[in-house]
Amino acid sequence: MECISISHKTAEAGKRQLFSFGEEKAEHFLKKLMKQDFVEQCVLLSTCNRTEIYVQGTQNVFGQLEELLAKETDREVDEVRSLVRCYQGKKAVRHLFKVACGMDSMVIGEDEILGQVRNAYMRSADAGYTGYELNAVFQAALACAKRIKTETKLSKTSVSIATLAANEVFRVPVSPKTVLLIGSSGQVGSIILKNILGHEDVRVLATTRTHKGLYQDGSGQVINVDYKDRYDYVEEADVIISATSSPHYTITAGKAGEAMRTRKERLYLDVSVPADIDEKIALMDHCRLISIDDFKKLAEKNNELKRQAVLDAQDILAEDVETLDKALSFHAVSEKMDGWKEKYEGYSFEKLLFKLRDELDSDSFEAVLEALDR
Repeated sequence: MECISISHKTAEAGKRQLFSFGEEKAEHFLKKLMKQDFVEQCVLLSTCNRTEIYVQGTQNVFGQLEELLAKETDREVDEVRSLVRCYQGKKAVRHLFKVACGMDSMVIGEDEILGQVRNAYMRSADAGYTGYELNAVFQAALACAKRIKTETKLSKTSVSIATLAANEVFRVPVSPKTVLLIGSSGQVGSIILKNILGHEDVRVLATTRTHKGLYQDGSGQVINVDYKDRYDYVEEADVIISATSSPHYTITAGKAGEAMRTRKERLYLDVSVPADIDEKIALMDHCRLISIDDFKKLAEKNNELKRQAVLDAQDILAEDVETLDKALSFHAVSEKMDGWKEKYEGYSFEKLLFKLRDELDSDSFEAVLEALDR
């Protein structure tokens, strides 16, 4: 297995958004990948903090993957290569395990990544783009993530981008407060909404594009508003949050400036990649903007508290990766076993051992003896 990765560790949000994939675009790119001679299986993972391509097929295809990604996103290959990290074989497997377990996240131990990895895998599996190798690796990574979640404190009192965003809402010194939440029915938006509704001194104006996205809580805390009318509610909002997968701004500085008629402090929270909120809003009077990269600082304390949990999780991860490695190795030679039986039929144990002594180099032969001794 091989993987190329662009993540929060290699690129700031503005760069990451250039390589993000929505659902339809991801499906199109996966089809294109499967048409390549060097790809037998593939999975594409795209979140606000990372875009990663996992493939099984011909080895050492990093250059081809970089070229395909550059072409698909209309970027120069050199730019892609300056941002990409490459993983191969066991290193690629271990990287996926760390990603699925939340150990490679901006916010260590975050919950959302497990579902995102599962969804990315299922999209490829349902389309027939995975086989034994990627099925085994992704299923093992997901199982390991669940085990770590259960057996360690890595995800206890979980903190994620969504929960950090919700926490910022309640640092606004206004009570009661009005929150305009754009994208409330999405994965991240729904978590933000749930966390906000854990408090009583808040009223949420939740945008929706369809009746299917309506939120009913019976308390009157949530008022559904049409997405196309969102600027009509900016004036009364104390906090404006956007959490969509839109490729365009949901809030522009020009229209927001026209909508804000009173001079009161407003907090804008943008938890999307690509960015939802025009960064020029940060330059406007009485407006503060927190974007996805700003959450790095907010996550530092959380990550520090979870250092021991990370060490515990690493032990579990190493154990599960070792089990998977053995399973993959055994599968790789299983088709040869009948041939081996035929080739060495009639050999006594001693004769086979002498044959190995004569044909293996000293390090390999010592490894065999040590394994037999254990």
